[in-house]
Amino acid sequence: MAKIVPLSTEKHLNIKLTHSNDFSRFSKEHLIPVLAREIPSLAAEFPIVFVKNGETGQFIPVAIMGIEPEVNLYCQSNQWDAPISPIGFSNAPLSIARTSEEGDNVIVCIDEESPMVSETEGNRLFTDEGKRSEYLTARTNALLDVAAMHQQTQAVCQFLADKNLLVSQQLTIKLERSEQKININGVYLIDDKALNELSDEDFLELRKKGLLPIVYAHRASLNQMSRLIAKQNQFDKLQ
Repeated sequence: MAKIVPLSTEKHLNIKLTHSNDFSRFSKEHLIPVLAREIPSLAAEFPIVFVKNGETGQFIPVAIMGIEPEVNLYCQSNQWDAPISPIGFSNAPLSIARTSEEGDNVIVCIDEESPMVSETEGNRLFTDEGKRSEYLTARTNALLDVAAMHQQTQAVCQFLADKNLLVSQQLTIKLERSEQKININGVYLIDDKALNELSDEDFLELRKKGLLPIVYAHRASLNQMSRLIAKQNQFDKLQ
């Protein structure tokens, strides 16, 4: 179980972090939030769709990594076998949090229960004098970059929603284990019809904002459902 606390020299002076591609902590998360900027690259491996936050109404792009809830087909073992992974997978065990809802100040936090936390091997977070190490500075800058990209992603999703491009659709798949088809509900896709019916002015705005690669990558990524079905069929045979 995670134990996330603010990073401090008093508690973590001698802490080191190791690197790991063991993403089994996501084994029960079949929908993984991604950033708009990484959609074109992730689309070569995962279906990318949008889901709506029931509380805020905001849309979120996600990579589908499992057909059934609580089964991430890519994270059932400690061996990551895909050529690419979401940026968010590499943040752990560090994270950032705002010090207040109104302000922009943030603090770096650490999951003390993470297997990547060590006192004997890895990269130190602080020097003997209690100053941030070059490694921690680089990791912090990366976290801040991700936070900025998260804000950009929210803006992209809001723009797509404002242009009525995100349409609720049902994905229907067929698995080897069952004669019945399985429906995946609650997902939103960028609708081809709505895209084609955009005014010249709106389409130009879409292009100027650099969103066309994201739109087309999302649409192309849906072809990866066949890859996911094959992984599910293989997973079923091993159960």
